[in-house]
Amino acid sequence: MRKFTQTILTIIMFGIVLATGSLLVSVWFLPPAEPTPSIAMLNEDMQAGPYPTNVTVNTNITLNIEVSNYMGVVQYLYVRMKLANETTMTTATTPSSAPTLQQFERLVPNGGTWRFPVTLNMTTPGINYRLTFELWRYDPTANEIVWIREPLGRGLWVHLPMNVTGL
Repeated sequence: MRKFTQTILTIIMFGIVLATGSLLVSVWFLPPAEPTPSIAMLNEDMQAGPYPTNVTVNTNITLNIEVSNYMGVVQYLYVRMKLANETTMTTATTPSSAPTLQQFERLVPNGGTWRFPVTLNMTTPGINYRLTFELWRYDPTANEIVWIREPLGRGLWVHLPMNVTGL
């Protein structure tokens, strides 16, 4: 009986050593995460939708923007709000050519999240507007503000398609 117990304990110890070794090897050899920030748009209730897509002129709408920094170091981040149309839209590789309506900026620590509300009042009727929020950062090496691109080279932005109707 003693030999049987000793054999069982040996098998259990071997399993523990094998599992621990496998875990350590997988942690050591995991590729590092790509450093990237993120931007998200939330509705007035801090939810991912529904969003106001049909708006009446001179009616306030409130959205919330959430920016997270996973760049590995503290970042000075900017969010540029623009009202674009079909010809001035942001694309995967080019920021919108529409003028910046408002710019928000903040120093965000690594691993930190910055949330802020945006309330605006649309005064001009139109269809196929794109309320766009682009994520930019200060590049101390170049001493300029640059549009952030994710690892595949696409810019980071969110937009809300909307139509604005008269009274």
